[in-house]
Amino acid sequence: MTAEEKKSLQCYRHYIEKSLNPVFILSNMTDWLSDEVKERVRKEEEEKGVTAAAALFLDAVLQLEAEGWLRGFLDALVAAGYTGLAEAIENWDFSKLEKLELHRQLLKRIEATMLEVDPVSLMPYINMCLIARECDEILQVHDYRSKAAGITKLIECLCRSDKENWPKSLQLALESTGYYNASELWDMREENGKDVDGGMTSASESSFETISYSEEAECDNNLSENLCSASGACQSPPVYEPKKARSYQTELAQPAISGKNTLVCAPTGSGKTFVALMICEHHFQNTPAGRKAKVVFLATKVPVYQQQQAVFQQHFQRSGYSVQGVSGETVANVSVEKLIEGSDIVVMTPQILVNSMEEGILSSLSVFTLMIFDECHNTTGNHPYNVLMTRYLEQKFDSPANPLPQIVGLTASVGVGSAKTVTETIEHICTLCSYLDIQAISTVRENIQDLQRFVNKPETYVRCVRMRAQNHFADIISGLMSETEALMRKIYTV
Repeated sequence: MTAEEKKSLQCYRHYIEKSLNPVFILSNMTDWLSDEVKERVRKEEEEKGVTAAAALFLDAVLQLEAEGWLRGFLDALVAAGYTGLAEAIENWDFSKLEKLELHRQLLKRIEATMLEVDPVSLMPYINMCLIARECDEILQVHDYRSKAAGITKLIECLCRSDKENWPKSLQLALESTGYYNASELWDMREENGKDVDGGMTSASESSFETISYSEEAECDNNLSENLCSASGACQSPPVYEPKKARSYQTELAQPAISGKNTLVCAPTGSGKTFVALMICEHHFQNTPAGRKAKVVFLATKVPVYQQQQAVFQQHFQRSGYSVQGVSGETVANVSVEKLIEGSDIVVMTPQILVNSMEEGILSSLSVFTLMIFDECHNTTGNHPYNVLMTRYLEQKFDSPANPLPQIVGLTASVGVGSAKTVTETIEHICTLCSYLDIQAISTVRENIQDLQRFVNKPETYVRCVRMRAQNHFADIISGLMSETEALMRKIYTV
């Protein structure tokens, strides 16, 4: 490492100290640091914290004179998961890390609101932005201390993350898990629609969108008088209000709102659950007189079922609709028949519905007026989705007089199955649509730019890797090959 590179590392060390937990990379620095130094770093982390340990670690590596230690340091960072930090050091460009500073400040400001969030529910959406050991530590703190301690640990880890996409991933996680208050506070867009990255330059210029609350104009006679202020106005608690639909979400919902059996296909993170909520609301408001609307939302996995049940309950409780849920973990404790009968919306795993029909608890799917299939591309073979739709189609052709529910499928991709040509792909998609009795495939066509603003698109980075001056691995392999060839010459005539 040249003196100039050491000077650069010293100059940018504050970025490294803010992101790096050196304990995570010590095992990969054995060739460069003594056991005594590594033990001092661990002790510093325990007694004074991660930042102090990172400072001590940098002091130690900046004193190294052995050839190749910087490459060893970069390799250790990548191995531990610090890809953003490794890229910044290798290119001596810390602009991406600099942009994260404002997000860190914003996250610390709303930490009190975030204490209601369950970190375990966020992990599937946010774990790629964290180091693997950090994920384990967050779960341990949650399990052995408390939910609040777990989310505090998660916030601490995010504030040290070197992944440039963690702010958007956090936004997606909060929206997908139904934490709308925290999501509103963590809205990364100003009124003009620009990202924080492009529209703000300092923490003092940051702004938040206001959370909407509604208040009753008059006191409810059933409430005690102490809920009213001196002026006579009723001080109602905050009431959840849904976010305004984005233009592409309205476009996605339109075929289903018009009454067609619809397959909604949109990228992950685009808010398909919100589209389902829009369709449900319209369905309840426009059900023909004399018929009671009843919706079933089917989710293939229990964690997804739990998340969607919470989202539907929070959204529809303000309207007085009853939302209940049942899965394989809870079915033994409830009567499925009574639960369906007494609910307006039922969220369940599909096998429960299949079992209920096979056992005669439900005689027909006509009890529902709308069926929503999450991850509907699974409707194939012996999957419970396909079993249910086989019943649906049998009833459609054998008993056409009986009303059938409207079908809505949600998926990020219909897939291609085993298709190898365009013709086979079209056939696969048509087969899926026939299984679901689909009349319209809804994708975003008119509001593509709006969709692209909100969906995380994978970015491709091409890195030019220079050949090493000395490749120890190649030297070892070459030596082994030479020895093998020499032995073969002694045995065989070449």
